[in-house]
Amino acid sequence: MTEVNKQEFSSIHLLALIVKHKYFVFGFTLLSTLVAVIISFFVLKNEYKSTVNVVPPQQQDGLQGAMTAISSTLRDIGLSKLTGKSASDNYSFIVILMSRTVMDSIINEFDLINVYKVDDGLMSEARKELENNLEITYEKDGNYFISVWDKDPVRAARMANRIVEIANNIAIRIFREEVKLNKENMEARLRITDSTIKAIADTLQKFSKRTLLFSPTEQAKSITQALSDLKAEEIKYDILYQYYKNIYGANDYLTQSIATIKEETSKKVEQSKNLPGFAGNFAITDAAQEGIEFLRLYTEFETYSKVKAFLLPIVEQNRIDEVKNIKNLIVLDPATPADKKDRPKRSLIIAGTFLGSFFLVILLLALIYAIKDTKEKLKKLDA
Repeated sequence: MTEVNKQEFSSIHLLALIVKHKYFVFGFTLLSTLVAVIISFFVLKNEYKSTVNVVPPQQQDGLQGAMTAISSTLRDIGLSKLTGKSASDNYSFIVILMSRTVMDSIINEFDLINVYKVDDGLMSEARKELENNLEITYEKDGNYFISVWDKDPVRAARMANRIVEIANNIAIRIFREEVKLNKENMEARLRITDSTIKAIADTLQKFSKRTLLFSPTEQAKSITQALSDLKAEEIKYDILYQYYKNIYGANDYLTQSIATIKEETSKKVEQSKNLPGFAGNFAITDAAQEGIEFLRLYTEFETYSKVKAFLLPIVEQNRIDEVKNIKNLIVLDPATPADKKDRPKRSLIIAGTFLGSFFLVILLLALIYAIKDTKEKLKKLDA
């Protein structure tokens, strides 16, 4: 017998089995369908779906930074109900919405242990039931749909709206804790900066008092001008001395007077260079070293003053953020009680049961006859 003939024989044989046991096949199928009808209409209760449409704010300010402080352990919370676009861009909101804190708050507030008739009042079982009746969808446009199913349409709407409120409150708490920590760190840094500025200012004050140096640039100009004038006088008197010496001789009274003035001017120039008092409480030969030290201290003072100017607005912003209200999710369309049931889909249940039971009974018949045929062949082999 060819392979085609075998297939035709198998198909004909299967059809013959269905015809031979048609009453059993259709009876079993109709009975199963009838049971499905009874269960779907008299056992399964109508469940109503309520959905709230929310969107995160455009400007989150410190919120995004606050959300990054959420522990990595929170990221392991189940996201089985997340559908649509990946939540990686706005992961923190999903973490809060699906957190155990939100779940437990909803369970306790709406007494879902009794509503779901949870055995032994186990909170873990109540959470599973709530997860089965909760769906959070992140859309490509950036908004969230939070849907809740319940036998009571009013309760379903209230639960959906409360999930958003509770999640917002939790996110605000997390945000404020993060802001408080940042504020404490910044205030500590500000105190250290103030102490540093004070220490540098005291050192700079003592340095200026010791050296009488308070403005190196301006003082350097004045010192240079005064010293150049003094040296110019020295040169002029030297020229005059040579002039009168050549005319009247070295022993002339006028020549000697000019020579005395020239010597005093030269001494004054040397004292200005090597002794304190002319430029400040230091010699001009030490002016560069003292000026560099002054500029070093002044640079540090200016640096930490700028750091303080940078820290002050941050500290003030943290103080404001600590008390201000922040909305993580803004409600566009609040959930309202549904006027039509959403599930169970009775037509699908009945159609599925009819088709499933029909194919199941055929499979059972084929299996029974296959076993019977195998036994007969084994008996023939034994004979």
